[in-house]
Amino acid sequence: MIATMGFSFGSVAALPSIGGLATESAMVAFIQPSTALQLIAFAILLGGIYGLVALGLTMIFGVMDVINFAHGAMMVVGMYTVWWTATAFGLHPILSIPLAVLGLFALGVLVHLTTISSIMDAPQENQLIVTFGIMLILISAIEITFSTDPQSLGLGLGSVAIAGVFLPLGQLYALLIAISAVVVVWLFLQRTQLGRAIRGTADDRTAAQYVGINVPRIDYLTFGIGAALAGLAGAVIPLFQQINPYLGDSYLINAFVIVVLGGLGSFPGALLGGLIVGFVHVFGQYYLPGSGYQISIFLIFILVLLLKPEGLLGGGVSE
Repeated sequence: MIATMGFSFGSVAALPSIGGLATESAMVAFIQPSTALQLIAFAILLGGIYGLVALGLTMIFGVMDVINFAHGAMMVVGMYTVWWTATAFGLHPILSIPLAVLGLFALGVLVHLTTISSIMDAPQENQLIVTFGIMLILISAIEITFSTDPQSLGLGLGSVAIAGVFLPLGQLYALLIAISAVVVVWLFLQRTQLGRAIRGTADDRTAAQYVGINVPRIDYLTFGIGAALAGLAGAVIPLFQQINPYLGDSYLINAFVIVVLGGLGSFPGALLGGLIVGFVHVFGQYYLPGSGYQISIFLIFILVLLLKPEGLLGGGVSE
């Protein structure tokens, strides 16, 4: 069984045990094309979801210069929205995903108008404390409403084999949804008047005000879109794993790494960073003992900070 942060990939008979591989076993695995292809497939699946998690985070920072510590908690709200609507009303989980996205957009706008807007010009540590407080409130509300017990949809979607490569359908659906979301958001930013206003605000907030852009309106819409993307990232997770109120924190840690790796505010960078972390996570967990894969992720993170502090594709939301 290959599992990354609960991201279960199912059993693959062709793959030897992950934990504590001997050097000889590792060398054999490296020269087996089927093993390499299987790990690459898993890495792309995980990397795509990581990229989706990072998209909302990098959009909020790129436009508003706000680091949103509540992003993981908003993911959790998206997870439980899908789980609750599916179990309480019998709604298919795929149909529940748009409800999670809309609900998180509304929640994001509400959070911005009631808290973030008043501290936009405050020191960044104030913003961190406020978003951390929002995170605690959201997680506590989930705990009180649904308890801390793990929950599962129990879909059992199975898998599909393509050219001998095992692809779990839950993760595959999540990846396709992530790709679709990236395309839609990119087209929105590039082809619509509102999207161009968001890009203009990200480039220069003062100049945007001078040309007539309503920057406060752009701010709450951007925070709402970022929250909606967090909700979407959370909404796809019940398709392939159990959920609990603390799961968002696990994804959020690596999402911050991804945002910095790709470049603060860069959409392409978030996707590239997600794939890098996905590959390091899967291959590292397979070939390294214990939590060696997480150490590898942070070593790459530190190396990029030292050699290219602006990130691999730093450039902002406008690119």
